[in-house]
Amino acid sequence: MRDDSVDDPITAALLGESQYERARARRYSLFKQSIPRKIALQGFVLAALALVYPLAITLPASSRALFPGGDPLASTPKILLLGAYAGTIELVAVLGLVYVGYRVQRDHGDLGEREAHRLLNVEDVASMISLVTGAAAVAAVDGFFLLGHGGQDAMSAFFAAGGENPFAATPIPVTVVSIAVPAAVLSVTLFALSVAFARCLPSRGTHD
Repeated sequence: MRDDSVDDPITAALLGESQYERARARRYSLFKQSIPRKIALQGFVLAALALVYPLAITLPASSRALFPGGDPLASTPKILLLGAYAGTIELVAVLGLVYVGYRVQRDHGDLGEREAHRLLNVEDVASMISLVTGAAAVAAVDGFFLLGHGGQDAMSAFFAAGGENPFAATPIPVTVVSIAVPAAVLSVTLFALSVAFARCLPSRGTHD
């Protein structure tokens, strides 16, 4: 008779040697995805942030006029401050996840219970700020550029509702290119890291 427990990742984690996997299986968390999958999700968030470039260069003339000098690429619109914030959040979060993944891979079977819980705390915080806070900030940035694609009617309705010009100038030198290019590069890097961790992390529970 086949032992079905072998196919159950939770049972496998609970019966395995890794304190990290046992603690992870027992722990309640809003983010139960594996570290490789969380890193891949961060890659998607950053890819969405990189979309600000094609969104900017395809804006209609009426919306381009809202940018200082009428040039979305050369200007420093204040909405991109939120994009810089989102990119910084994602970078900090992925460093946290990479640290956890590295420790789990390096010390598999040797982690104590207290250290396992500490790593899970780091993982949970990194997941929260990247997949909730960072993703919401990226959605807002892309959302305003998509609103700009609605042209004069959409922007006039936004201003009539009390909104301020999201493309107004800011003295902080944050441009579309300085946001989109690093986001695209980091996105590709995270997808590669996701594949690498999926191959090297020892426990099958970590891959679910």
